[in-house]
Amino acid sequence: MPDGPEFAKPAGAPAPVSGETSPRPSRSVASRTDRPAVAGLIALLAALAFTLARWLTWAHGHISRFILVGRHFATPAQLPRGMPVARTYGYDGQFFYRLALNPFDFHHTAYGITMDRPYRYMRIGYPMLTWLVSLGQHFLVPVMLVAVNIAAIGALGYLGALFAAAGGRHALAGLLLPAYFGLITSLARDTAEPLAAVCLLAGLLAVRGRRPVLAAALLAYGALTRETVLAAVAAIAIMRVVGILRGQARPGRDDLAWAVPAVAFAAWEVVVKAATGSIPLLADGGRNAGAPFIAPLEALKHNLIHANTHQFDQYDVWFLEMAILAVFVIAALLALPSTNVPVHERLAFVLYLVEICVVTPSTWGSLDADLRSFIEVYLLAAIILLGMPRRSLGARLLPWLAAFTVPALIVVTQRRLAGS
Repeated sequence: MPDGPEFAKPAGAPAPVSGETSPRPSRSVASRTDRPAVAGLIALLAALAFTLARWLTWAHGHISRFILVGRHFATPAQLPRGMPVARTYGYDGQFFYRLALNPFDFHHTAYGITMDRPYRYMRIGYPMLTWLVSLGQHFLVPVMLVAVNIAAIGALGYLGALFAAAGGRHALAGLLLPAYFGLITSLARDTAEPLAAVCLLAGLLAVRGRRPVLAAALLAYGALTRETVLAAVAAIAIMRVVGILRGQARPGRDDLAWAVPAVAFAAWEVVVKAATGSIPLLADGGRNAGAPFIAPLEALKHNLIHANTHQFDQYDVWFLEMAILAVFVIAALLALPSTNVPVHERLAFVLYLVEICVVTPSTWGSLDADLRSFIEVYLLAAIILLGMPRRSLGARLLPWLAAFTVPALIVVTQRRLAGS
């Protein structure tokens, strides 16, 4: 430690006795918590606490209720024993559950659940991992669907801390990444966004670290978990091709990061086509995409008409979530010229913006999904902001942006603890 007035020895003070050691100054809390493992542990414990609270309150001690199997797609007599059935259409978790029971069963109806659309088969990463960790035991699948997502949210905290450290910030600033309100709904309903986000972020970090084989494996598995990961893969491919054409790079191992995920995704589409008779990506293109920029405008118009000015209801929650996402997007767009993140990550952010602008109105206008499908836009925006120079205006505004997410986190948590 440097000498200073506070450490100066008073005049006349006795010299230390031989063999006696002076007490070492204690490390501050900030320095003790400036570790990725601490951020990961905080995110993990938060996810675990929410899960336990929902399990004890809304689910009444039945973890299978997280799946939300609906009567419309289920045959109760054929379901695994003890599986509760809701008097609704259910939610996406029921299809991940169906695949996690046996990822290699491509029948339209199996284990009492009927698939609604072919694209369910191409999102095989989450159910495949659940099947593996449950060792093929059907009674473990409902627990492992939740456990995988809890672990994934913890991993997001760890990865977020690595991004924060790369930007010269405290590790706990990385908690901004798992603080997306849509992840609460994913955790509450057994959907694939947490795992896909982990694969995406870990893959981007592997690309930064010039580890193309690891990046290829992570991004390939991410693409098989949620096809939206391919937008980041496309951004990497575009920048690699541009670099090669300009003579700034040569074809080589670095191209594995985009080539392997593209090949893996195409190969799985062929497998699903052979098993079901349709290519999932093409079969459902019209249901998941529409005219550019029409969907957000229609959703905004519809929800404004139905907004209630007398009480805070689901429409107000939608506007709160949309405002938070819009603030992050605008801040990230303004930060694009000055952020220190790699160019392919900036391009991926732009591609994700284009992607959400062409999805169907049902995705934009959903009052019960908490914008979970737009998670990549939020994550890339947060990464761009974490990469801002420390003394820039954007960096100084980052704590305020983080605080802006807190109301949505509180409201969504309350909703998921109280209702389905």
